[in-house]
Amino acid sequence: MGEEFAADMPAALKLSTGSIPVPSHDPRKTARPPVPPEEDERAHILVVDDENGPRQSLRMLLKEEFEVHMAENVPAALRLLSEAPIDVIISDIRMPAHSGLDLLEAVRERFPGVGVILLTGYGQLDTAVKAVELGAFAYMEKPFDSAAMVAKVRACVEKRRFEEERQALEYLAVEANRFATVGRLMSGTMHDLGTPLSVIGAHLEILLGSVDHPEIEKRLLTMQSQLHHCNDLVRTSMNFLRQSGASEAPFSLNDVARVCLDVARPLLRRHDIQLQFDQSPTLACSKGDMVLVRQAVLNVIYNACQAMHGQEEPRFLKLRTWNDDQQVYLAVQDSGPGVPEKDRDRIFKTLYSTKGKEGTGLGLAVVRLVMRQHGGDVCLEPHPGRGARFLLTLPCADYSDLR
Repeated sequence: MGEEFAADMPAALKLSTGSIPVPSHDPRKTARPPVPPEEDERAHILVVDDENGPRQSLRMLLKEEFEVHMAENVPAALRLLSEAPIDVIISDIRMPAHSGLDLLEAVRERFPGVGVILLTGYGQLDTAVKAVELGAFAYMEKPFDSAAMVAKVRACVEKRRFEEERQALEYLAVEANRFATVGRLMSGTMHDLGTPLSVIGAHLEILLGSVDHPEIEKRLLTMQSQLHHCNDLVRTSMNFLRQSGASEAPFSLNDVARVCLDVARPLLRRHDIQLQFDQSPTLACSKGDMVLVRQAVLNVIYNACQAMHGQEEPRFLKLRTWNDDQQVYLAVQDSGPGVPEKDRDRIFKTLYSTKGKEGTGLGLAVVRLVMRQHGGDVCLEPHPGRGARFLLTLPCADYSDLR
């Protein structure tokens, strides 16, 4: 529903009909909700009018605060919508071939999150009613007040961003529930695996005690070695998934990193990634929910491994821990292609992914959320050479709490 509509509309307006040519592919329509913009990111406004004068006037009015795009007709506007991240459309109603109401109807069908402000110098009550039915944000008569127009655009942008954030939170809630369900399933599976592995181990011990053939003994020892490896994987997975008794407890980032590397070791071997872990022997403790921090660190490690997938050597992963009087630090560096300049400021945004359909856009957003919940942060550090270097920080625990 629109926010406000003019009551004094003197003249009739004939709506145009017919098919509007639109792009065959709409890259903005995805299965995921829109990515919420950063607070300081300029909104994109599309001005649609068949006359150049009104288009330029609105551009001059809005360009200091917004990114302004212009189109001279409805088909051109729809092409721009398929190419640029438009937040708000300001459209004249009366245009040749296709009207502003035609545009509004097409936008509601193809780009439902975009706000639309309609302008007319020939208002009529049934036109306003139609605009309300189609979901226009506002309906304004020409000539309009400049301050009122800017206020309407700001309000429309705020509404759009609020809706995007709401959709993103809904999506995250669904994903969090799915991940929690998978975690519970894996925890139960790992626990149940312990019994058959113990039975197999006991029978192998009996067989090894009675065998008198060297070749058979060798094969049984190989089986026993692999069984021990399976037990280690189960134990490591259970330790990772197990919730601690208290959500606020002291822990060492050294221990967190070691557990995460144990979990990631099969991936490191599969991609032939060389590992270097320089851990401070006197690292200060942090305090919080170690399970959440482990998840954050594992996300960074997995991202680094995936970045190096398929590339020529060298493939290495370097972790380093240290602390000062206030903070504990964990640096994770890889030898992958690095993060493109255009993505460096956006990789921590919820639902933003550089991996296309292969990524959820949750990994680094979750890392930042977890670190900030613990009073710390994560950043992508500039460094010479190839690859990416992520720095995770947590505050040192108050040692009086550790006694």
